[in-house]
Amino acid sequence: MRLWHLRLARTGVFMVMIATVMSSARAYTPRVNYQLQCMGCHHADGAGEYGRVPSVRPTLVPFSMSADGRNFLLRVPGVAQAPLADAEIAALLNWMAHNLSDVPVPDNFVEFTAVEVGSVRHQPLAAVAATRARLVKTLFP
Repeated sequence: MRLWHLRLARTGVFMVMIATVMSSARAYTPRVNYQLQCMGCHHADGAGEYGRVPSVRPTLVPFSMSADGRNFLLRVPGVAQAPLADAEIAALLNWMAHNLSDVPVPDNFVEFTAVEVGSVRHQPLAAVAATRARLVKTLFP
C-alpha cells in the first residue's frame, strides 16, 4: 500500500514539473504577444484601421501619462479580454509605448505593472468610443 502512495506522489510531482515547463514554454515576448493578440486589428505598426480600430501611435503614450488614460487602456476590450496574464499585459503595453508610439516616451513615464493591470482590467468599460473621444478631447485640445 505504501509503495502505491509513493508512486502516486512521484507521479504528482512529475505532472507538476511537466505543467511548469509547458506553461513557461508558452510564455512569449511582448513583441510576439502583440503579433498574436493585437496586430490583427491594430496592424503591425499600431496604425489601426481608420473608422474601425483607432491607431495607438499618437495616443498610447499621452494616455499612459494620465490616470484616466491608463484606466482606459487597461479596460478596452482587447486588453480586458486578452488571454494573457497581468504581467504579460503590463510588459506588452510597455513594449508598445516604447516601440509603436509616435510620441517619445518621456523620462517620467511610469511603466505598467502586473498589480496595476490586475486591479483594473476586469472591470467592464462601457462606452469605449465615447470614453476615448473624451480623453482625446482632454489630452489634445
